[in-house]
Amino acid sequence: MPTITTRASAHVPAHAAAIHATLPGLNRRSVRNLRHLSLVRSVRRYVAVIAALFVAALVAGFGVPAYAHSLETPPAPVIQTFSVPASVSAPAVASLSAKVADSVIARDGYAVTSPPSLQWPVDSTSPISSGFGPRVSPCSGCSSYHEGADFDPGYGAPVHAIAAGVVVETNDPGWAALGIHVAIQHVIGGQVVTSAYGHMQVGSMRLKVGDVVYPGEVVGLVGSTGASTGAHLHFEIRVGGTTPVDPIAWMHAHLG
Repeated sequence: MPTITTRASAHVPAHAAAIHATLPGLNRRSVRNLRHLSLVRSVRRYVAVIAALFVAALVAGFGVPAYAHSLETPPAPVIQTFSVPASVSAPAVASLSAKVADSVIARDGYAVTSPPSLQWPVDSTSPISSGFGPRVSPCSGCSSYHEGADFDPGYGAPVHAIAAGVVVETNDPGWAALGIHVAIQHVIGGQVVTSAYGHMQVGSMRLKVGDVVYPGEVVGLVGSTGASTGAHLHFEIRVGGTTPVDPIAWMHAHLG
């Protein structure tokens, strides 16, 4: 078979000419096919390199932040607090203590802050117009043996519960000698004690028997209801719930 030769033209690229030179005897169509095959292979190589670079960048983007995050020091836990009421009554003391203990055990990171267990019903510097014990009855219907102490903090002064407890007696609208009053039972120092607050303003005492009262809660306002000669707070302490004692001496003994 005769050899077919091709003539290089001026518009044929150098690399095509080189292919042509190394492959004598191929016609122009064969040269074009070889040139196309070379271009396809080059494009494939470029695509493979780009794909590899893209995968590497993707892995770095996910891996580096995760690794950096693993090296971060976790923040220190914040200790939180919450307050709980003091003892309220003999049965309630055990129940409340158990609930508080359960809360502390069950909720890590919490601390329990107890409020003051005892405080004066009014400003402790308030004048005392009548103390505990025998006296000359100051009015018709007033007792000759005073079972409490009379504080004079001023008309309308707030009256506070001395400790947490449960309301065991109320008298509203004030037909009794103590007028508008409330009695609250507490457990203080392991002893059942009842505190009573008398002669308060009409409408200022909104408690009812069975209500739970917290330390320092305002139970009414100083008034002059019942058997009274003027605005004052009649304050009693009944040990065991029934036996009246000198409330001033008792408060000082327990407040220190």
